[in-house]
Amino acid sequence: MTDGDNAAPSTGTTDASGRIVAVPCEGADVLALLALETGERLGEIPVGSHPVHATTCRGRTFVATMGERAVTAVGPDGEVRQIDTGVLGPSHFAVAGGTLFTACSAGDAVAVIDPETLTLVGRVAVGAEPHELAASPDGDRLYVGSRRDGTVDVVDVAARERVDAVDVGPDARVQGVALSPDGTRGYAIDQRGARAVAFDASVMGATSDTSDTSSRRVADRLLETAAVGADPYDLVVTADRVFVPGRADGTVHEFDEDLVLRDIHERFSRPVDLFRIDGAWWVLDADEAAIRSLDGEVVETAAPGLVARAVDGRLVVSHYDDDCVSLVDVGEGTVWTTEVPSYPFGAVVV
Repeated sequence: MTDGDNAAPSTGTTDASGRIVAVPCEGADVLALLALETGERLGEIPVGSHPVHATTCRGRTFVATMGERAVTAVGPDGEVRQIDTGVLGPSHFAVAGGTLFTACSAGDAVAVIDPETLTLVGRVAVGAEPHELAASPDGDRLYVGSRRDGTVDVVDVAARERVDAVDVGPDARVQGVALSPDGTRGYAIDQRGARAVAFDASVMGATSDTSDTSSRRVADRLLETAAVGADPYDLVVTADRVFVPGRADGTVHEFDEDLVLRDIHERFSRPVDLFRIDGAWWVLDADEAAIRSLDGEVVETAAPGLVARAVDGRLVVSHYDDDCVSLVDVGEGTVWTTEVPSYPFGAVVV
């Protein structure tokens, strides 16, 4: 399994390895199941309106259905359960402290789900239109980006309450949020301002008084800011590097951990994500039927890819606009491509 003790939904037939690619298909309201090694279609599971992101936790696959006030859980035996979030628009997931959290973009809250009992155990009010989540390495804190308030809210996982917030800047639209591997630094992407922001994550929740709304926006936690390419959406953070794709100008900005610019990589069309495979960084491009390394190597694919998942040194690529999914090996090329229902999005491998 890819996530600890997680088990695959049962379909009656599997490939030799037994692993399955589970793909939320936003336009068809189903979770499509494919054999990882062969791409064979194994079935489809109805999961609710507009499924987008998925994750695995405690032996189940959880699917965010943005068109509903619910998250769908698929068990190892194929059993489907809906968990009412009470607010609309669940999207991104994070697991912290053995608990599942999902940002509900239309409800200005993070829903808290017990993955064992499949029940809603709480909601945490956060900034307007929460989007991406990042959990601290120790699982004690959750960081939530707000697309309309321009903040990164900090949630105490055990207490299930907001304890701090970082003001990313005037009119900021926070998209991607990530932490350094040691948890001391946080990073956020301001999509509207085309900026990357670093903040001190080591003192979050230590001094702020969240009973006063004015104290929620703590600007002095910011460490550095840096300009990035046009229309940034997400970022990739390692111990010593921060990469930010610029979707509108075809660039990937490379920084060190202090947001000091190291390089600007060009030659892309609409870069959306990066993956480190066999010592090289590979860029997924939403407008080019290929993945391209920062060193200039090119591997052709069946169609442009919008979302990908790394597994065993390969990429499971969702071709959102072309209704298919591929397994891509950077050394061998495309291993298989399979048609799926409309608008495949964020896959998981179970």
